[in-house]
Amino acid sequence: MSQTDFERVYSRAPWEQQVGYCRALRAGDMVFVTGTAPIDEEGKVFAPGDAYAQARRCLELIERALRPFGTDRTRVARTRMFVTDIDRWAEYGRAHAEFFGEHRPTTTMVEVRRLIDPAMLIEIEADVVAPLE
Repeated sequence: MSQTDFERVYSRAPWEQQVGYCRALRAGDMVFVTGTAPIDEEGKVFAPGDAYAQARRCLELIERALRPFGTDRTRVARTRMFVTDIDRWAEYGRAHAEFFGEHRPTTTMVEVRRLIDPAMLIEIEADVVAPLE
């Protein structure tokens, strides 16, 4: 597979150019969604202090990134949740369980010291199996 076989999607996040990454990338039948932070439409942290709402927002943004590839949450095979307080695992987990319903992906939740903004409690990335038609 060559670089020309990759299809990339970008958002309006200023960090993409600064850090050098894309929002999501298709490589064959796989789509990879970069670490997704809980950001509102104005680029500010969504629901500071609310672990459930931040997790839900991250998942909604992941699904938004999948739309240009013609896929959705039902094709997510794996998520990785990076959280700043693992003691709040049930709040993050409730959002994850509700979002995916019966389409449960594999997942990992790990505690990290901090994220790029101190008000962010979680960041989620996703790997998706989305066969080309």
